[in-house]
Amino acid sequence: MVMALKLRIITLVIISLTIASANAQRVEIGATGGGTNFIGDVGNNGFHMPNSWYAGGFFRTNFNPYWSMRVSFNRGHVWADDAESSWDWRKHRNLRFESEITEISLWFEFNFFEFDGRKKNAHSFYIFGGVGLFFFDPMTEYEGEMVRLQPLGTEGQNSSLSNQPAYPLSDYILPFGLGYKYAPNMRFTIGIEVGFRRTGTDFLDDVSGYYVDNELLAQENGPVAAALADRTGDGRTKNGQLRGNPNRDDWYIFSGITLSFKLYSAREKCAKF
Repeated sequence: MVMALKLRIITLVIISLTIASANAQRVEIGATGGGTNFIGDVGNNGFHMPNSWYAGGFFRTNFNPYWSMRVSFNRGHVWADDAESSWDWRKHRNLRFESEITEISLWFEFNFFEFDGRKKNAHSFYIFGGVGLFFFDPMTEYEGEMVRLQPLGTEGQNSSLSNQPAYPLSDYILPFGLGYKYAPNMRFTIGIEVGFRRTGTDFLDDVSGYYVDNELLAQENGPVAAALADRTGDGRTKNGQLRGNPNRDDWYIFSGITLSFKLYSAREKCAKF
């Protein structure tokens, strides 16, 4: 089912790029960058200031002064540390992760005001929403080296302690958000936006469900898996206790600036000349 959804998303993006190439005079090519936030089972709970980075590019096809379609390609980084949390139980749990993120997404934008770059229609607030696909790979530091978490099975994946296989390192996202754009002339548009990503996974931070027996985990998945599954250091058995929240998938946020340049076909240039 997940694979079928991924194929549909890729197909939608390809179709959208085809539409964009067929309407070159309405297309903008742009770049974006800014800060990232993570909201999940690890680290500071709730909203907080961006603590890492993202950058990318996009194509925007303008259907009319109110509606447009955008295909985006972004690369970013997220991290979270239980030491930053205001909840004592998370501080005691003592987990940390970081991950590079690569995403491709398709969304539609709606301008609240008529926007076409002309002086009287040179700015607008907008909202957007769509669908996408993202790739991730959670890691953490252990004894001075960065260790990939997914192959370890810290919650018993790929062992007799759980009926779950290793989680996939890609899943869907539902991007949505709001922004403001301004066109100083007919060619350029600059803007700021905040984009939320509701992911289809609860393992972006490698934390979702329950602790398993740590001694058995060390025997089956190795001592590193056991050491990173329980970092409390209190020596207590936690088999069957909650390690995360299995009922809530992870989120991340991209907040930044955009700069785009409107393309014109040769035919349109000649007509203007």
